[in-house]
Amino acid sequence: MADSLASQIITAIGGPENVRSLTHCATRLRFELADASKVDQNALEHMKGVLGAVPQSGDRFQVVIGGGVATVYENIMHLPEMANAGAASASGEGQKSNADVKAEARSKARGKVAWLDSFFEYLADSFRPILGVLLGASIIIALVNLLISLNVIPNDEASAGWVFVKAIWKGVFYFLPIMVAYNAAKKLKVDPWLGGAIMAILMTPQFTSLIDAKTTTCVENAALGTKSCTANIFGIPMALSDYSGNVFVPLLMAAVLALVYHGLKKIIPESVQLVFVPFFCMIIVGALTAFIIGPIGVWVGNGLGVGLAWMNTHAPFIFASSSRCCTRSSCRSACTGRSTPDAHEHPDARLRLHPGPDGRVELRLLRRHRRRALHRRA
Repeated sequence: MADSLASQIITAIGGPENVRSLTHCATRLRFELADASKVDQNALEHMKGVLGAVPQSGDRFQVVIGGGVATVYENIMHLPEMANAGAASASGEGQKSNADVKAEARSKARGKVAWLDSFFEYLADSFRPILGVLLGASIIIALVNLLISLNVIPNDEASAGWVFVKAIWKGVFYFLPIMVAYNAAKKLKVDPWLGGAIMAILMTPQFTSLIDAKTTTCVENAALGTKSCTANIFGIPMALSDYSGNVFVPLLMAAVLALVYHGLKKIIPESVQLVFVPFFCMIIVGALTAFIIGPIGVWVGNGLGVGLAWMNTHAPFIFASSSRCCTRSSCRSACTGRSTPDAHEHPDARLRLHPGPDGRVELRLLRRHRRRALHRRA
């Protein structure tokens, strides 16, 4: 019986005793080896299931697998011969987890401004796990948009079946804040379910129904075409907003939650932390998010949206040029923002994710703007 791909890779890499640590990114296995000269690069490059082999500086080596890299990684880590891999490393701490190896590698590659590196690392780790879901939903939107542009269907709600299809992709973007909050909390070593639960408070029917309460007052903004409402909560004014699809609020909330969570763990006895740490976090951070963090996040999103709208009107070539950068690996994560659910209803749309005017992800209609830019250039 032929050896599995996992076994073949370990053999070509120099055997399990040559592996000091192993992690993976979106498409590659990342090895830190005891001796890189033992690698049979030719065997790896001609191995079925391997797309390439890339030597790195020092004793690091990368094996390109593609989209199935996570499965191959798990298969390698479950090989019997990999049970003691890394035990001979200088640290003597034995095998490290995927996250530990990544964190250690990043700490060695910090730039001069450490806090800036940490900030972008926080953003990347908050979105990276849900890229597949975002892309899957975007493909559904693109297919629906294609059918509309070909006049196969008049709109995305032409029948009950198409309403169901809309619900498939809209569910991703509507509950995007909860997904981001989960990942952001996990990144900051906070119970991720706690982060998701706090963000879910602002998306419950009970919270959204506050806009119809008798004590709620609303003001129309003719300039932006929006309506701002304020509810009276125990005598305290609370600004109400639609938080579906917003990514700024969960990112800010998770940062505050981390401070409160770790602070409470220092003062609450360990025997009752399981109950009282989540209890106080939900009360404290939930209230802070509803009264302060949420409105600030929406305000930041609105400011960014207004700035992008101004740039799109006065300098549309910036969007045309920036869209090309999204084909590069360094910019791909920046293009996975958020999407306004109804953007795909325009049949003349070139779909791409950009921050929207209220902090949501928008599927930017690039084709229309590009024609405008070309017309001005002519």
